[in-house]
Amino acid sequence: MASALDSQVDIVVPEMPSFTKGYHHRPYPAISPSRPEIAAAATGKNIVVTGGGTGIGKAIAIAFAQAGARSVAILGRRADRLQQTAAEMKSEAAKHGHSPIIVTEVTDLMQRENVDAALLSIQTKISTEAGSTYLDVLVSNAGMAPKMGTVLGYNAQIMMNTFGLNVMSAFNAVNAWVPLAPPGDKAVLINVSSMMAHARPVVTNFAYSMAKAANLKMIDYFAAENPTIHVVSLQPGIINTELGGDDMPVFVAPDTTELPGQFCVWLLTEEARFLKNKFVWANWDVEDLVSRKDEVLTTRALTWGVEGVPV
Repeated sequence: MASALDSQVDIVVPEMPSFTKGYHHRPYPAISPSRPEIAAAATGKNIVVTGGGTGIGKAIAIAFAQAGARSVAILGRRADRLQQTAAEMKSEAAKHGHSPIIVTEVTDLMQRENVDAALLSIQTKISTEAGSTYLDVLVSNAGMAPKMGTVLGYNAQIMMNTFGLNVMSAFNAVNAWVPLAPPGDKAVLINVSSMMAHARPVVTNFAYSMAKAANLKMIDYFAAENPTIHVVSLQPGIINTELGGDDMPVFVAPDTTELPGQFCVWLLTEEARFLKNKFVWANWDVEDLVSRKDEVLTTRALTWGVEGVPV
């Protein structure tokens, strides 16, 4: 259907199906960092967010700071963006009565040795200031969305770069993090994924979808290999960010970055523990989601597979 927006944007995002009756585009009270249950879940935790200088990663880092995390560390490629975000985190945390340790690390997530060094540096800094040695939560958020195109005729180098940034950055992050994570069932990995990992093909978006599908399967294996670690993968919403650079089409994106930011903090609560090893959307109403807890726990709901083939 044509609209006045058609001359201003390339794609208008349609309404989405939902696992829950409630479907949100922006934050709401049940996921507020000020909610006591959420603040309690964040208190004392050391958080690491890759790709934390801009967009969704920035919003996630700010939400953890608002909720009262002990420390929030952000990793990225651009020192100026990291410093700007760190200043905002400090300001927003203060508004909520908190003063977390804030750490920035400029690093290339494609280089394993750089990621190892960055996380060790974070551990050293928070140990000095807070006497804590564990990195409790890793939010694997870094990624990129390439220019659109079909399989036939697509630039092979761009395809491989897309795979690298969406898969290898997460691979390097989890490998660097696990030796520094708390023992037992206290470690939490939040994998910022995309609905494109499981959705029907969207013509011209194969490279991003392929990379996100590979990322999701890798994280599925990581979860199976490390059953004590609490792993959740997340569709953050449909949001205009810098992820795709100048080549991406302009979207009318209905969701705010604050929605997945606050949803990620909610994922640390006891009421969200039933979502271990599941794939969720930040848009879904958390109270509706909790009301379907028994279904989620006793079926393959919110897992990736082939319908009708329970393997």
